[in-house]
Amino acid sequence: MIALVILLVAAVAIMRSNQMGLFSSGNLAFKQDSVARAELVNVRVYALLRSGGALGDSASLAASNTSVNYSATALPGNVQGIPKALIDDSLFTSFGTSSNDIVDADSNTTIRYLIERLCDQPGNSQILGKVHCVSNPDSNTQGGSSTQQGMTLPQNFSPIYRISMRVKGPRGTETYLQSTFLNPH
Repeated sequence: MIALVILLVAAVAIMRSNQMGLFSSGNLAFKQDSVARAELVNVRVYALLRSGGALGDSASLAASNTSVNYSATALPGNVQGIPKALIDDSLFTSFGTSSNDIVDADSNTTIRYLIERLCDQPGNSQILGKVHCVSNPDSNTQGGSSTQQGMTLPQNFSPIYRISMRVKGPRGTETYLQSTFLNPH
């Protein structure tokens, strides 16, 4: 009788272990699906940045544009660096438009995104320069001195842009992703 109870307990433990493995595998699949779907945002943003797109020239990048979820300045974020406007839907309307969300009703997935230029103020990034914008590292950086203060920036100056995405999926899953890039023009 004791052996039968031990076998029963072992069988229940094995079944629970198997269920946990399946549950973990399912969660991992949801996460991988979220990351793959977020690539749609990158395609959309790069289309906006191409010549003729809503953000296709330096004048359009100098000011924020909520109609395309673009901020000319870095947005306040949480401790992980995710913009608070992406986390809190009530804040989002100040920086973006929900009609830009990518919605797939078949998979019950909604992707919301924000594009930020990592500068501390709006304006022409060539004028703002490295003092006000996070920028690409200079490939031929050399030692400098105070005598070089105020020199014009090299032609290759480009601020860094960041896309932050929130993917809401089935069963209440939520994934936050970010990517950074230099303006492709």
